[in-house]
Amino acid sequence: MTPMTNKLILAEARVLILEDDYYLATDLQGVLEKSGATVLGPCPEPEDAIVMLTRDRPDCALVDINLGSGRSFDLPRALLAANVPFAFVTGYDQESIPAEFANVERLEKPVSSGSAVATMARLIKRG
Repeated sequence: MTPMTNKLILAEARVLILEDDYYLATDLQGVLEKSGATVLGPCPEPEDAIVMLTRDRPDCALVDINLGSGRSFDLPRALLAANVPFAFVTGYDQESIPAEFANVERLEKPVSSGSAVATMARLIKRG
């Protein structure tokens, strides 16, 4: 897909971001908003993101695994239950992610803006 196609797909899409690194979170927010998406969050804590998920169902999500207090899979499980497509944004390798998430895309940090936008557009298009 081209950048213009991605922008059309992301227009008015709601993207939930769970990321505790302020700079990465705001960078992701900026690039997604520039592509037309509405960002829910970014949330630094899984509990905040779960509240957003139940309050304003996103079209897709970007999810960090390591959140200050260690790895957390609460939001990914809630996203699977709600049938919301998502991708992990992490420095962890695939073996560190439970088998239940084997089909979830993994974007390795540092994430390029083009990669984040293309991944979210692809998830929305599939969903």
